[in-house]
Amino acid sequence: MPSPIGECMRQRLLKWLVCTECRGKLVVQPDVVTAEDIVEGTLICRCGRHFPIIGSVARMLPEKHFAELAAKYPDFFGRHSELYGAVRTDGRDDATEKNRATMDRFGYEWTRFSDYGCDNFTPFVAPLPQDFFRRKLGLDVGCGNGRHAREAMQRGAEIVAVDLSDAVDTAQKNNAGNERVHVVQADTYELPFESATFDFIYSLGVVQHLPEPERGYRNLVQFLKNGGALFVWVYAYSFRKVALECLRAISQRLSNENIRRMAFLCNLLDYGMFVNAYKLARHWGRLGKLVQRHAPLRIKEYARHGYAVSYVDWFDRLAAPTTNYYREHEVQGWLQRSGLSNTRLLPEGDSWWWLYGERTLRS
Repeated sequence: MPSPIGECMRQRLLKWLVCTECRGKLVVQPDVVTAEDIVEGTLICRCGRHFPIIGSVARMLPEKHFAELAAKYPDFFGRHSELYGAVRTDGRDDATEKNRATMDRFGYEWTRFSDYGCDNFTPFVAPLPQDFFRRKLGLDVGCGNGRHAREAMQRGAEIVAVDLSDAVDTAQKNNAGNERVHVVQADTYELPFESATFDFIYSLGVVQHLPEPERGYRNLVQFLKNGGALFVWVYAYSFRKVALECLRAISQRLSNENIRRMAFLCNLLDYGMFVNAYKLARHWGRLGKLVQRHAPLRIKEYARHGYAVSYVDWFDRLAAPTTNYYREHEVQGWLQRSGLSNTRLLPEGDSWWWLYGERTLRS
């Protein structure tokens, strides 16, 4: 018999999850259980939907993505054929194919570069009050390898981290033992949560990769509590970023492994020539001071972060199936149409826009 939600797995996570189809409550059928968690099992809704729990991660995906899950975890689906039957591979539309490509690219990235640890969370949260995260429940949208969820947890929050790709396996591994980090595989457009659940929601450098970025951004608002805050980083429009599309026209035709090789070559030229030249020149007396004052911000950042970070970032730029860049009036329009109050829009160098707003529920 399935157990009511709350008797197994992480109680706090399960009470927030709902069926993506009918928004109904779920019961859990555990198969492999530890003292802390359900490692394997199924979440079941009265409407007939089933959601796998694999590797301690609830896979709250639409059935159209079960083919990707079955290819990744054939043993699980083989053992549970009575629940899932034959996984369908038909009925693909353009949006599904874009999601499949996103799952493939970012799943590869955060598996291959699972130890990527660049601290861009500190500047991301710099505009917030110092104790912003303390004793709050948050949602990390597009969690990648889970490092930002860990940062938010260390600042005092409890975090649900979601990602469409199998990067969730890396996020789960990187947060093993963190009882206040919960990892869920889900689609940004079909999030499996009760409305008005979270005190804050953030997304760092992810929304611009969605097929319909503004729709994805506005979809997040409903999951905020009254007074809850939504803040995101999205790409700012700049010539150097738009010029990158010439390289992306090539990289999007390549396999993940070949994109990695292309990223290695690009970084070898970029870091080897420009960043290393800056690192040398900044020590040349007066000339060095001029170089430090006028060098592009990205050169200074990578001189600080190191070669490995630059390499992964090159892969990220080249691999993303969809990328959008925004001018100020465009993201200002997002804020105006979001229904959020106390909105703010701040630039972060020439690379990002920081969008912030709070939800105010009408009585």
